[in-house]
Amino acid sequence: MVTESNKDNQVDGILALADRLFRQLLPTIPRDLLSLDITVPQTKIMLILYVSGPRRMSDIASELDVTMPTATSLVDRLVEKHYVVRETHPDDRRVVLCLLSEAGQEAISHVWQTARKRSKELLQAMENSKLAMLTEALQSMLEVALAEQQPIGQR
Repeated sequence: MVTESNKDNQVDGILALADRLFRQLLPTIPRDLLSLDITVPQTKIMLILYVSGPRRMSDIASELDVTMPTATSLVDRLVEKHYVVRETHPDDRRVVLCLLSEAGQEAISHVWQTARKRSKELLQAMENSKLAMLTEALQSMLEVALAEQQPIGQR
């Protein structure tokens, strides 16, 4: 019988393993990020735009938990470095969207692909039965995450 305490311990163990795995994968990423010559908050903005697509400045400020002037300053520097561009919203010209430029897209994509390549190497070295178990576990996590995104009435 699985008690809530046992489940908590199991979850903590899984997170500890994930932390250890992340630390093994991490050395492949920083060299690429360091070559971009951007700050950590600017990196976060680029990752937000890479994952979420074009965002309003207010959305960026909210996601970073900073003021609008701070977010604007950070984005200004990314624009100067040609990693981000600003465009007017197609339906409302008063709304300005920030999005990755081609150079910004390539830079973050390269970092993403470097980590993906290392993960692929590790996965290729695993037994098929372990890969099947991992696939099932990741699918279950994705299903829970997607269910949590749906409005309460649709769950």
